[in-house]
Amino acid sequence: MAAPTESAGLAPEPIPLWYRIPEGFRPIDFEQPPEERFDQVVADLSELHPSATPEQIAVTALSFEASLAKLVDDGVVHFSSFLLRTDDELVSGVCQIAVVPRPPGDSHLYPLSVLESQDPPPKGTHQGLVELPAGVAAVIVAGHEMAVPGMVFGIEEDTLSRVRTVTFQLAFPYTPEAVSISFATEDLEHGDEFLELATVFAGGVSFTAPPEPPQEEELQAAQQIREDIRETFG
Repeated sequence: MAAPTESAGLAPEPIPLWYRIPEGFRPIDFEQPPEERFDQVVADLSELHPSATPEQIAVTALSFEASLAKLVDDGVVHFSSFLLRTDDELVSGVCQIAVVPRPPGDSHLYPLSVLESQDPPPKGTHQGLVELPAGVAAVIVAGHEMAVPGMVFGIEEDTLSRVRTVTFQLAFPYTPEAVSISFATEDLEHGDEFLELATVFAGGVSFTAPPEPPQEEELQAAQQIREDIRETFG
């Protein structure tokens, strides 16, 4: 399991939100000029999918840029892809952090209200409450099917892909906002490793500036979170 690095991300002011970015996570720079980001996405897609035509790559990159703009409008302050080696296995996926309004009321009750407001979960969905250093979080582990554009793979028809997701939701302590930390992967064979790396990331989220480098208390808290996750979700 990759350990947290000493670098930390800071959400745009005035949102008091910090998060440690573990090794293996590659964040999107929201401040980067769109044309530079487009060129980088084209280069990455060309490397990942050498059989795709330049037109297919360009359309996919433009679609990604449009999706990124919508994410920002929806309150996303961090988006990254990750590729991590755990016990000689590679686990890949994406991560995003969003800041969203929450209903008025006690921030401590928000995670429970999230779970109570959910429709009956589909079969295979697991949910519970987990204590993070930043507070109690509602955690939902689920499986989904999503359409993958065929143009990425040089075919005409879209395909369906099965995806596993993990979402942590907790309230800011002093403002009527909540933070949602979401992870998704198509790697269904390493669910335990995926859940653990998501937990490591979520455990580094803080509403106050964390010490640099991480102190022993923080590392011990991270270990306790992993144990709580295993106990809650098996």
